[in-house]
Amino acid sequence: MADQRDFQVGDRVQHPEFGDGLVLETRGKGDQAALLVSFDDKVKRKLAVRFAKLTLVAPAQTREPPRPPRPPRG
Repeated sequence: MADQRDFQVGDRVQHPEFGDGLVLETRGKGDQAALLVSFDDKVKRKLAVRFAKLTLVAPAQTREPPRPPRPPRG
């Protein structure tokens, strides 16, 4: 059964047949959501969350905002 949350790009997930993967794209919400997942075997699969039996392994990590450029010395 899928976790009771919306998956996000960057989430690490596990599928009982395909193994571990990384969410590359999401469409829709809840049971209507579809994901594009790149699994560790390097195969990308489109999955309907409603049927995929995915488990969240690790949530997406938030990135730090880029630092402003340093002013030139001198």
